[in-house]
Amino acid sequence: MKGIRLSKKIVATLVKDQVNYPSRLIIDTFGLIARCGILLILYWYIFKINGGVLNGTTFIFTAWSIFFYFSFSVLRLRDISRLIMQDIQSGNIEVLFSKPMSYLFYRIWWQVGLGVYSFVVINFFATIILILMLGIPSTMTIGIFIPTYILTFIFSAVLSLLLYTVVGLLSFWIDDINPIYWIVDKAVMILGGSYLPIALFPVLMYKIALYSPFGATLFVTHTVSESWKTNWYQLVGIQFIWIVIFVILTFIMFKKAKQRVSVNGG
Repeated sequence: MKGIRLSKKIVATLVKDQVNYPSRLIIDTFGLIARCGILLILYWYIFKINGGVLNGTTFIFTAWSIFFYFSFSVLRLRDISRLIMQDIQSGNIEVLFSKPMSYLFYRIWWQVGLGVYSFVVINFFATIILILMLGIPSTMTIGIFIPTYILTFIFSAVLSLLLYTVVGLLSFWIDDINPIYWIVDKAVMILGGSYLPIALFPVLMYKIALYSPFGATLFVTHTVSESWKTNWYQLVGIQFIWIVIFVILTFIMFKKAKQRVSVNGG
């Protein structure tokens, strides 16, 4: 109960701060328009010159898949890696370790609180605009869509936080994790369906995206596909397996990291 109250307080404080100082909301809004908006226009033209169908799919499915990727990215969960690195490089980690709360618990909820306000506001209006402009694909009208989307979204968020937390914890052994961060982030970007939608993936690339943790962090982009109603449980199962693996990995790394701080920091 204490942990729940603390997480609510962290998120509420950060949301209140962003309501009063909406600079991040403005930046995230223009970022979504610049990247997602331009990409949708580009694909609209590509589908138009190809008769409206590309690799067996139409523009409306591709557009929603791309939108789900960029809407999820507004949360900026990947930034947790660099925040952990900054804590370690600045020495602030020793102060946070001494607090009567788990450092990872604090850092994870802090990251969620930083992005949730922009995520809710931007996606509320962006979803309405996309519905008015393109309509809703048939796959999003079936009864299982909303509950399975919510479940997949939660698992995607948890797995993303764990994956980037592991990258961040490497800062205890590596001074600069940016090269590793860039590799992981680009793998997530490519296999998550950012600029090339999942429906247009070659067979081999699709399988890599399906079974790797990088693609699993963004299975929300799969929810709009025709196959979702028959294979959603398989994808959710893959996410769950990777979450268990990264929970164990995070626990082991964090335990060793605390020992390292105790030895070096006294």
